[in-house]
Amino acid sequence: MKIETLTNLISGELLNRPYISEVLFYTSDVEEVNRGSCFFAKKTADIAEAIKRGAYAIIVDKEVPILDKEIAWIKVDDFKKAIFNIFKYENLKNKIYLSDKITFEIIKNMNQDKRVVVLNEDEDLLRAINLSEKYIVTKETYFKEIFSNIEELKHKKLNLQKEGLFRMKFESFELHLPFVYAENFEKAYNFFDKNELKYTLEFEIERFKPVFVDALLREVKYGESSKVVIKGLKNDEIFFKELNYIVENTKHAKCVFINETTKELLNSPFNFAVCVDFDFEPKVIEEKGLFND
Repeated sequence: MKIETLTNLISGELLNRPYISEVLFYTSDVEEVNRGSCFFAKKTADIAEAIKRGAYAIIVDKEVPILDKEIAWIKVDDFKKAIFNIFKYENLKNKIYLSDKITFEIIKNMNQDKRVVVLNEDEDLLRAINLSEKYIVTKETYFKEIFSNIEELKHKKLNLQKEGLFRMKFESFELHLPFVYAENFEKAYNFFDKNELKYTLEFEIERFKPVFVDALLREVKYGESSKVVIKGLKNDEIFFKELNYIVENTKHAKCVFINETTKELLNSPFNFAVCVDFDFEPKVIEEKGLFND
């Protein structure tokens, strides 16, 4: 991209008259800078290294010394907005897949294909800009107002079987995913399968994550205790479906629901402790050494 086009696109101020005229690659990670890169200098201390590695443009959000007058120095008000404007310019006609938040997490953890870009942070937007062949996945519904080529992920029915509360079976493989997310897995699998993309079935997500614990709330191996803490749930639009699933499948068990105001219930008898907007960490009991009292 020409320096003049880049400066206008990101509503930037060109701070010098550079010798170079265009950039070829975009990054905010100094380790990825190479000859021709446009470097978003979120850390001023990285600028000298970026120049050494061959950066053709340095994007800053504050006044900094111009260390090399031959390359472009552009000042912006907001890195995030600048990066998104470049992403939008480069991907207006590219297909973008819109996902719900659970399918999004499944795809992110299943993915083993460098062409798949799951948009989670600024560096993902930059990676999508740099790739020529790409499969972009977002969970942001406002993309529908900006991009015309949006495809919402659809599920294709698979032969899935429930394996207890926390797992399900796909063909001969046991997935570390509760059956409540069966349709989400079908959407993710269909995305990888129809586009012939690389993936793994050996994955898990942080939501609805079981932690088996002993009486002292220390973590034990999966299935080795009758006490389970379920982590990662949020009181959001998905929770009612998850709650119904838990109630339906734990009718004869003792369930407690844990948040900041009810966390003392972790010390009471339970089979399942369901953490909602609460970050549970298993206790660590240090063994006494030979010379401890």
